[in-house]
Amino acid sequence: MQSAGSPSEGSMPMCETLVDLQLTLQEREDNKTVNEKNKAHFYVYCGSSCHGMKAGKLRVRCGHCKSGAVTVARDPCCWEDVLTPDRVEGHCESTQCNGQLRFCQFYFRCADHISQGEEDEAVALYLIKNNIKEVPCLACTDVSNTVLVFPCSEGHVTCLDCFRQYCSSRLRERRFHSDKNLGYTLPCPAGCDNSFIEETHHFRLLSEEEYAQYQRFGAEEFVLQAGGVLCPQPGCGMGILVDGGCTKVACVNGCGVQSPLTVTENK
Repeated sequence: MQSAGSPSEGSMPMCETLVDLQLTLQEREDNKTVNEKNKAHFYVYCGSSCHGMKAGKLRVRCGHCKSGAVTVARDPCCWEDVLTPDRVEGHCESTQCNGQLRFCQFYFRCADHISQGEEDEAVALYLIKNNIKEVPCLACTDVSNTVLVFPCSEGHVTCLDCFRQYCSSRLRERRFHSDKNLGYTLPCPAGCDNSFIEETHHFRLLSEEEYAQYQRFGAEEFVLQAGGVLCPQPGCGMGILVDGGCTKVACVNGCGVQSPLTVTENK
């Protein structure tokens, strides 16, 4: 995995040339020398071995043959370059592509364990970033090294501790938003428009118990919005989708209880 670089530099590993994706084009021009502060840092959720938030490694492969023998024509300049297909091209040196220019496919691996194979990938937590501009937390006003930046136009920043507290309190109050496209999610706590978190793996920062509750509440909200009902048996919680005019339900795939369906439940 290499970056084309300038003619004088030759091809260099992308990890040595890639600067932080938060930087604007002008800031990139002002910070051409890659150092510890402005180099790219990534955070991922590792579900295969670590089961938590970890430092991530950006990797690239040919979008056509999936080979890793690729020299990118340019480094990705923003998260859209990394997450959106067919934005960055590169020369693939595999026997199948034989040096042809192909679109690149970026993906992530956990930096905390040895790769378990080609399928060992991690989910990018792209809202979690190094606080290179030293912006104070929206809630506690502390300046932390690692923060979550909400996807609002203002780019409000929260430290990870305050983000966990925000999620925990909304979860206890059952005030997450159930979106048909995004799932069970939250907006910027400042109430900004168009600020819902799209990658729900960010909520993996909750404790295991809280995340299990988050999944259960999300599933229940999905069933209710789809016109279904929840099993009335205490401790079951199985979702049941009912036909119109149904007067009785049975929890077939759950506890097996049968119950009359009230008018309120069938709405």
